[in-house]
Amino acid sequence: MKRLLALAIALGGAFAAPVLAAPDDATAAADAVGADSDRMQREQFDLRSRMAKTHPNELWRLYGSQAAARGAWDDAFRHFRRAARYADKYSQHRLSLMYWYGLGAPQDRSLAYAWADLAAERQYPQFAILREKMWQALGEAERERALREGGALYDEYGDRAAKPRFERALARSKREITGSHTGDVGRLQVMTPGPARVFEPGAIDLTAMYHDWRFDSARYWAAEDVVWRDGNVEVGPAQTAPRTN
Repeated sequence: MKRLLALAIALGGAFAAPVLAAPDDATAAADAVGADSDRMQREQFDLRSRMAKTHPNELWRLYGSQAAARGAWDDAFRHFRRAARYADKYSQHRLSLMYWYGLGAPQDRSLAYAWADLAAERQYPQFAILREKMWQALGEAERERALREGGALYDEYGDRAAKPRFERALARSKREITGSHTGDVGRLQVMTPGPARVFEPGAIDLTAMYHDWRFDSARYWAAEDVVWRDGNVEVGPAQTAPRTN
């Protein structure tokens, strides 16, 4: 349970697949691409950024969410793309929506589908359903181009390339942990200054940040699979986004 709770915090609690809508203005597009989990209090951001410090997929995803919350879509796109290089399926999913609606990137429905297909590589239900809804909305020429674009994306961002990249980054983070040479980091707490400028134990216990399972890639991916596959999925009726030439 602690393992899933820690990962759910890192994921930001975004578990529902959005509906493909047909927005007719920038505000509607932002609503379609945004997520409730983008909006967080400062304390939440601080906790999540500390939890994500050792995991580049989580950290860049968090920065992407923060940028999306303030409408900085160019920054959000850049951050989600960096997270996507470390096998982060949620970030790949967000990139697909940004291409679909033209936020942070030129509107490109073929590329949107290619990213959606990549996000659905592990068959997480919410991503697979959205991918199929996009496919149904594409014209024949768009489908052909989506298939061509998808090959290059898989070469760089698919699990075969991205998971080893994540594992190398994780190994570097593990070597930099402060603690004993056997891997014991003790109990980690955030200390906050009290009224008399005396540091007191804070309310945030970061011990979970260094749990063994978070540095074991097989266990980490297994926990992520459980979170994404067992999360509640809410998908509305299929609708299409406006086509651009």
